[in-house]
Amino acid sequence: MSARTTLLLFLLVAALGAVILGIERYFPSAQELREIKRGPARFEKEKVTRVEIVTAENTPLTLVRDGSVWQIKAPFSDLADPQKVAALILALDGVEWIERIHREEFDVGEWKKTSLDHPIHKVRLLAGDAIVHECWFGAPAVIENSIYIGVPDARSGDTAWYLAKSEAPAVLQIPAASWRDPKLLRLPAEVITSITLAHAAGQIAITRENEHAPWMIEKPLKTRGSKERITELLSTILNIEITEARDKPGSDNGTSQAKGETAGGPADEIKVTIGSKARDKSYEFALKKPADDKQAVTSATAAYRKSAFTVAAKNLASLWVSPNSLRDHILAQIDGEKLEFITIASKTHPEISLRNEGGSWFLQRHGKWDPANGDRVARCLNALNTHEILQFAADTAADLTPYGLTDPFQTITWTPARETPIKLMFGHNAESTQFFAKYEHEPFIYRIDASLLPSIPTDGIKWKGLGALRFTTFALRRITLAYGAIAPVVLDYNPVTAQWKASRGGHDVTEEIDRVKADQLAGNLARFTVQDWAADRSDALQALQNPFLTIQIVLGEPGRADGPVREVEIHFSPTQPNAETAFYYGQIKGDPDIFYMTRSALLQIVGESVFKSKTVK
Repeated sequence: MSARTTLLLFLLVAALGAVILGIERYFPSAQELREIKRGPARFEKEKVTRVEIVTAENTPLTLVRDGSVWQIKAPFSDLADPQKVAALILALDGVEWIERIHREEFDVGEWKKTSLDHPIHKVRLLAGDAIVHECWFGAPAVIENSIYIGVPDARSGDTAWYLAKSEAPAVLQIPAASWRDPKLLRLPAEVITSITLAHAAGQIAITRENEHAPWMIEKPLKTRGSKERITELLSTILNIEITEARDKPGSDNGTSQAKGETAGGPADEIKVTIGSKARDKSYEFALKKPADDKQAVTSATAAYRKSAFTVAAKNLASLWVSPNSLRDHILAQIDGEKLEFITIASKTHPEISLRNEGGSWFLQRHGKWDPANGDRVARCLNALNTHEILQFAADTAADLTPYGLTDPFQTITWTPARETPIKLMFGHNAESTQFFAKYEHEPFIYRIDASLLPSIPTDGIKWKGLGALRFTTFALRRITLAYGAIAPVVLDYNPVTAQWKASRGGHDVTEEIDRVKADQLAGNLARFTVQDWAADRSDALQALQNPFLTIQIVLGEPGRADGPVREVEIHFSPTQPNAETAFYYGQIKGDPDIFYMTRSALLQIVGESVFKSKTVK
């Protein structure tokens, strides 16, 4: 082989080697491709307890989690904004690698532009003392929404460099002061079980057992709290926003009390203490009273935070509230589903006793328990549960005479299952122009509107069920309709064959029966419901001596055509003699109670006729 050929081959091998080296330098290896495809190693976000951030200027930002609360430890001490911390951890976990880069691929000037030698932010996440993630952020790259990132390996001491996509730089650019929690108090409303407001005018203490229990005012008096008004108060407290933070002024350690201050603090300051049984913690902060109701900005300090703050919130002045404003302004809180008994007593009528059995109400009347008017019971309970107290007339029961409560004209007592009966008494002043209510075992007297009283009628008949008659059509044997002196119509029914026979004035008129109308009549009578019961019986008894309509129903054993039978007779008369009135009196024979029926309802029950319509020739 000639020297020339050998030289050419040597140059060719050298060129090929240079190409291979270039390819290896500028194109990722198979291992790097697998690494890019796999992406950054993920970490368990919920286990992170510490976040360490250092800027290019060596300014630290250290965040530490204590239980569920994030705190800033450097460059100052305060509570951290949990939403910003969560956003940073989520962004770090969501880094996407575009490609692996190497230092030797860049000249000095280009590498300097990446800022990887002096990262803009160095971030380290720890779980306890163990590092779970570490990342250095350089400058933005030329590719849109990309950035240079360094990932140091603590074990080897090497750092891997990447071109990547990440939302973390946008979060990291937030100034250190903005990592402060902007909420003066960040708590879920449902975990709060006590609120105490202390200021120059006194102290108000409100408590509840848990989020499902009602609020109770414990100080300065013990009574029910208003759910709606306390919820509004709590909303104001939890929505106080910090607009500025500063170092607290030095405190005087002397024992002297400044002029114009109360034992709880300055006269224009309110101290708020929030307690949580669920967290076994309490949180105390103080606010300066705004100059007027419209002022939405004031100063605040908190025992659980080291800085003093300027804060803003709507309705700040509402924190200086009177106890009566937080009291329950609704007369009663009755859970109808838990009730077993209701008793109504008055000076004008015998006592009314109502009993709940499986969701159905019964009325004790004439020595037996009859179905009660469930709708009236529901309306009564709703009236009590929605009636607004007009005035808290007195907080002591020292003298009940001015309110007519030494001898109440009416009482209502309800008994929840397995609980003590609760009695509500009603009285009025000497002129009967103002009406009052008082619970038997409470000292408070409430002025109420008299419009409540008609919802608690004292006449037992008003509580009687409107279903005056109930039977199954399988028990039906006969229906007789008698209109005044007109010959009665007798409808015989066979419950086995469901067939009708009819006679009028002794003549068989079965062929004239409209079976659909006859079935409707039977069904309506089987579910006979009245409009209301009459309290005054004198006029009704006089009118019913000569009934306008008499319906006689013969009932037997269901499903059998023979056997013993019983008769039910119903009388109807207009409320005005010999007139077609809008209302009719009615009475079931043998029942002392008299009911009302509207003319339209009566026609709907009996129909115009049970016979076929005659064809007009």
